[in-house]
Amino acid sequence: MKRAKNIGSSVPRAESIKKVTGKAIYAVDVMLPNMLWGKVLRSPIAYGRIKRIDISKALALAGVKAVVTGQNATGIKIGRQIYDMPVLADGVVRFAGEKVAAVAADTEAIAEQALELIEVEYDERAPLLDPIEALSSTTLLHPQVMDYAGLPGKLSAPGNAFVQLSWKKGEVEDGFRRADFIVENTFTTQVVHQAYIEPHSCVVKADESGGAEIWACCKVPFALRDQMATAFSVAAEKFLVHPCNIGGDFGGKGDFMDVPVAYLLSRQSGRPVKMVMDYQAEFLAANPRHASIVKVKSGVMKDGRILAHRMEFVFDSGAYGAFKPIGYLFGAHEAAGPYRMDNVLIEEKIVYTNKVPCGHMRAPGDPQGVFANESQIDLIAKELRMDIARFRRINLM
Repeated sequence: MKRAKNIGSSVPRAESIKKVTGKAIYAVDVMLPNMLWGKVLRSPIAYGRIKRIDISKALALAGVKAVVTGQNATGIKIGRQIYDMPVLADGVVRFAGEKVAAVAADTEAIAEQALELIEVEYDERAPLLDPIEALSSTTLLHPQVMDYAGLPGKLSAPGNAFVQLSWKKGEVEDGFRRADFIVENTFTTQVVHQAYIEPHSCVVKADESGGAEIWACCKVPFALRDQMATAFSVAAEKFLVHPCNIGGDFGGKGDFMDVPVAYLLSRQSGRPVKMVMDYQAEFLAANPRHASIVKVKSGVMKDGRILAHRMEFVFDSGAYGAFKPIGYLFGAHEAAGPYRMDNVLIEEKIVYTNKVPCGHMRAPGDPQGVFANESQIDLIAKELRMDIARFRRINLM
């Protein structure tokens, strides 16, 4: 009997023909009878209270079928693990680009016109834009943080650092005392958008039971169903999520994004609602990679051995933590790398600021940590006047 040869054989991709012939269905391609277009009004300020919203002119516009604000979802929060994000700004805006109101209309043009008719008055406040300043600030962006479901660790008191984790091996301070010299450096990285070709899009058709059918460019349909069920206190089996083709992910297509807003609009209008983010909205309000500040301190012997190593991560979460599926960035605890170190301490803090909420992009926390750690390794080798490859060989596991 001839055995099939698998290794070295080309395996055809099942979806390729549909994609190259244009027959593949993405969320933006979904068309339902009597479907409306949904559009979002976003905050122009980074931080402040909403004093007044007047939607009367938008509601009076011909073709407008529904208008919703935070008052339609008071107290409702959603997230992948940490439930800290309101569906629409609930009395407070925490970043420029946050959803303040949403409109569903017969056409996309009418919906955009209606947004211009919504009047919002803000009580603007000084934003916290630096995560280091936010750590020591008396301004709490989320005073109720200790009540949020899904926090990955217990907090001793409310603060802007809503994740505080550490991983330890040996006694790092003793290692520093015994080291021949100490090298300390601080490294920074910036936010990075995933730059997928397909922006976030969805179609939601709510029904009288409180459930809905959902089409979305989301790679975790069961998780999306559970998030909607938890946020709106509706049984999960009442939500039916139809998986769609996804036009690029890179970590960015695991979130609920506009689905909860489309659900509210569909419930109010009684009709299915489609929402598509453009790239201005993507850069304002999607879920990029976290900016970071990483302090690295190493105790080294003259022969090149690393005796002690401490890494302190401060990740800028932006206004919310809702886009992180496990609440923290697991790359931090792996950041010391493949090196033989007897004494290591890694600390991770994720901090609220008044900036775009961050999520995942390709190995969450790893690029920031590897960049900082390997840069530190290069600088230690330079301090020792040692070839960087030889220095790494000395310390490799």
